[in-house]
Amino acid sequence: DILDVPFIASHSNARELRSHTRNLPDNLIRLIANKGGIIGLNFAQNFLGTSPISRIEDIVKHGLYLIDKGGEDVVALGTDFDGIPPDTEIADMSQMSRLYDAFKEAGLSVEQCEKLFWKNADRLLKEIL
Repeated sequence: DILDVPFIASHSNARELRSHTRNLPDNLIRLIANKGGIIGLNFAQNFLGTSPISRIEDIVKHGLYLIDKGGEDVVALGTDFDGIPPDTEIADMSQMSRLYDAFKEAGLSVEQCEKLFWKNADRLLKEIL
């Protein structure tokens, strides 16, 4: 085993959906999940897809894929608001309710949304610290 402790991939998405060197292949998604780590969804357009802007539907697509491959405890938010171009459907934290609503519309429960939005990261940070 190459990983003995929980790992945080703070700004990564699914490589199967978008071939980017910092996006994760399925085997690493499962490994991080199995060790209790988290993967922070990156909102940068080039991590998400081919659209010229960062779209909510692409963020949701990657989030659901990560949940499918690693379970609901592996996904968190990485955003990268301080490092991505301004061409995004979610301009800043004040608009995060739009993403929350999109995940609910995609079928996640309130508990699953809470895990994704804060509980998974909170759990891991408490465990590490």
